[in-house]
Amino acid sequence: MFPWYVWLAIGAATVLGGRWYFSGTLTIRAHESCSWCRTASGHEVTGHTYESCRGPVREQQAEEQRATERRFAADRRVQYQQTRQNDLERRRARQQGRMRLVQVRTVTTRTGSSGPAIDINGWVFDGATTASGRRPPGSPTTVRVTGAPEKVHGWTLPELHAMAHGGACTCDVVRLSRSTRT
Repeated sequence: MFPWYVWLAIGAATVLGGRWYFSGTLTIRAHESCSWCRTASGHEVTGHTYESCRGPVREQQAEEQRATERRFAADRRVQYQQTRQNDLERRRARQQGRMRLVQVRTVTTRTGSSGPAIDINGWVFDGATTASGRRPPGSPTTVRVTGAPEKVHGWTLPELHAMAHGGACTCDVVRLSRSTRT
């Protein structure tokens, strides 16, 4: 019927097939299923186990990313609030340190060797008292200012400009005050 070498091949295949079948690899793989994928999809997912599944790892990484973003946003809010509070305190301190205005004069523009500039001339402030009623240490009775106003008496250029012109306007002083020195 069959030659001897066919029987030898059939026997070898039977031995190897039986060994593979009875080793349990075939039956274990058929029953391997992932509980996380089953919960997430609603279907039985075979081929891997929960330990080898990438789904829980990705889910945990996404949750960590969301937590990091929440912490970052909270830190930004705190930093923004602190910056606003610091700005408010600086404005209050500047307003409390303002000298009383005695005489309003001019705020004009000029073109100098280094480009356009704003001149503040003839303004007189009472150096004896500030807006809060306190006397600044070592200040003279009157202060005449030419230059950067807020460094000397606490009033800013837009505030002096509004007083000199009787309100907001669109003159050259407004345009130049955004980009020039005082």
